[in-house]
Amino acid sequence: MSQAPNDQTYTPPDGDYQGTELRRSPGLPAGRYRALDLPSRMGDRLHYPDGRVELFPEPQA
Repeated sequence: MSQAPNDQTYTPPDGDYQGTELRRSPGLPAGRYRALDLPSRMGDRLHYPDGRVELFPEPQA
């Protein structure tokens, strides 16, 4: 997949999902979007929005 040069704005191809319903609304407080900063658990790993993947911590006995 090719990437646009840094001096150009990326324009997605027609028909691609834009996720417009996930954009932040100016009238809502930032706290309402806290869940978007939390990781998703998939199996035994936590997947963070910034791309990090960590093992899910085991309970301490």
